[in-house]
Amino acid sequence: MLKTQYDIVIIGAGPSGLATAIATALKLNLTILVIDQNSVDQQRVGENIPPETLLLIQQLGLKDQFLLDGHEPCPGFASVWGGENVGHNDFIVNPYGHSWRLNRHAFDMSLVTKAKSLSVDILWDTRFISANKVMRNNQVSYDLSLKTPAKDTYSVQAFFVVDASGSKANFAKGQKVKKRVDDKLIAIVRFATLNQAHKGKQVRIEATANNWCYHTLLPQQKVVSMLIAEPSDRKTLENKAYHAFKTHLEGTDWVGRQIRELELRDESYHTYLITSGMLEQVEGDNWIAVGDAAASFDPIVAQGIYKGLQHGILAAKVIISTFKQEETDFAYSDIVEKGYRHYLDNRAHIYQLEQRWPTNRFWQKRARIPHELTDSIS
Repeated sequence: MLKTQYDIVIIGAGPSGLATAIATALKLNLTILVIDQNSVDQQRVGENIPPETLLLIQQLGLKDQFLLDGHEPCPGFASVWGGENVGHNDFIVNPYGHSWRLNRHAFDMSLVTKAKSLSVDILWDTRFISANKVMRNNQVSYDLSLKTPAKDTYSVQAFFVVDASGSKANFAKGQKVKKRVDDKLIAIVRFATLNQAHKGKQVRIEATANNWCYHTLLPQQKVVSMLIAEPSDRKTLENKAYHAFKTHLEGTDWVGRQIRELELRDESYHTYLITSGMLEQVEGDNWIAVGDAAASFDPIVAQGIYKGLQHGILAAKVIISTFKQEETDFAYSDIVEKGYRHYLDNRAHIYQLEQRWPTNRFWQKRARIPHELTDSIS
């Protein structure tokens, strides 16, 4: 039975939101509601995690379940980037072992199941509408308005709010906090099932003149292919049932070589807006932003799920300290800021490695390290 008052309301049931709920509920007996505008079986993007992610999964009490859920080791990345030859980035010398190719639905459901086992309420197909900051018993709290699956408006009071709503940062935006944006891209993604098993296990990445593409086989004979391009190319790539997207992928040398060998079925296509940006303020009076809501990354760095889990675990420590009326021994805002600055440097370095098309805007723009992030999401 849903309540009208919670200690914590978390907006977004992705890895960052659920990690926040789990890490908090493991330490304190609080009433927690997680809402998500999507359905529980929504296909989410993000299929590979770096080796050190397993340390975060262990902190959430999910390592044993993770090892049972059919995720598969990934030996590394094989890319055509900065030249015509294939380069390899293997994890053989990584002290944390290999990376992982996820059964993403199983991964998401493990987080959901763990949260529910800790008495966290989760409401799917529920959209955050607005939040009003109010004072109760001389303490800041929030009155939230939500749109439920029945299309009814549901009001709930929360002492603390977590914005895990993705790169749009809907709660923070409602609190008049702007997100400084460094770059905007689109990702066109195809999920499919293989008619026959294929032995290729490495993630394939390939740079082309005006974009780059990514392709990997997943557990349960699934496959994902992705093209990262300028937003202005969206209509062309989506037109005629994604014909240009499919033609481009199949015409590439390295990625296309494997795609041409595969027989696919159950294909589904999705387009996502990708922003590189960070909120000007990632925490405030009894609220905190995590994951892409706090700072969103280009998928070239393959850090999205890791970042989400890390933010969630750190945010839980902030929340626990707030309820205990104690000080934290770290500055969450500084950690997010430092992580984002490191990401910008690393991202620019990766794009600078590609010098075959020095006059093409796609590569010129992303090889720069921004000194000021002045653009904002409207």
